[in-house]
Amino acid sequence: MALIISIIYIGVTFSFRKQLGWWAFIDCFALFMTVFSYLMSILIGKMIPHSGKILAQIALIFGILFVISLIAEYIVYSFL
Repeated sequence: MALIISIIYIGVTFSFRKQLGWWAFIDCFALFMTVFSYLMSILIGKMIPHSGKILAQIALIFGILFVISLIAEYIVYSFL
């Protein structure tokens, strides 16, 4: 479900990505890595709990980076 939401996010926000350039996909990358790391933490966490906790922390870091990059891109987009 989370991967579907990230794909929908890319589709909905694609219009302003054309105006900002290639670097505007940083938030999409961070969102994808958040979802992927979290899903891997669930999957691997069942077999190796310590690795699952580390992947959950990585997912949290990418989630924070997603929010920061989304705010930065919105500020840049509002000035165009």
